[in-house]
Amino acid sequence: MGSPGNSAQREAQRAEAERQARIASTTKQINSAYDAPGRQAQYDDFLKAVRQNYTDDATRQKQVADRGLKFSLARGGLTGGSAAVDANRRSGEEFQRGILQAEDLAQGALGDLKMSDEQSRLQLIQMAQSGLDSATAAQRANASIAAGAQTAMSDAKAKGLGDVFGSTIKTIGAQQEAAAQRRGQTSAVGSLYGNATWGR
Repeated sequence: MGSPGNSAQREAQRAEAERQARIASTTKQINSAYDAPGRQAQYDDFLKAVRQNYTDDATRQKQVADRGLKFSLARGGLTGGSAAVDANRRSGEEFQRGILQAEDLAQGALGDLKMSDEQSRLQLIQMAQSGLDSATAAQRANASIAAGAQTAMSDAKAKGLGDVFGSTIKTIGAQQEAAAQRRGQTSAVGSLYGNATWGR
C-alpha cells in the first residue's frame, strides 16, 4: 500500500492533468472559431464593404464639388476657358487621391479589426486558463467576432473619408467672392452716382 502522501500527490497530479486537458480543449475551441476556414472570406467581405463605403463618400463629395464648381465658373463667366479646364483637372486629381485614400483607410480598418480579434482571442484564452468551459468559450468567441466586425464597421462609417476636395472648394469660394465683388462694383446702390439727388 502506498503512503497517504503519495496518494494525495497522485490525486493532485491527476487533477492538474485534467485541468490542463480542459484548458487545451477550450483553447482549441477558441482558436477554431478565430481560425475557421471561412474567416478570411469574412475579412474580405468586411474590406469590400468598408472600401465601398469610403468610395461612395468620395463619389458623393465629387458630385457636390462638381455642381458647385460648374455654377461658380458659370457665374464668373469662365465656363469653357482655361480656368475651367484647370479647375476640372484639379477636381479629377483630388477624386483620384480620394480613391487612394479610401483604399488606405479600408486596409487600416481591416487591420484594426484583425487586431481586435486577436485581443479578444487572447482574453478568452486567459479566461480558459481560469476555468472557462469550452462550450461557453466557443459562444463568446463567435459573439466577440461578430461584435468586433460591427464595431469596426461603425467606426469606419463614423470617421468617414474626410474632405477630399479642398482645392476645389477653395476655387469655388474664390469664384463666389469674385462674383460678389463684381456685383458690388456694378450695383447702383451705394455707388458714386447711385444715390444722386440732382435738382433736389
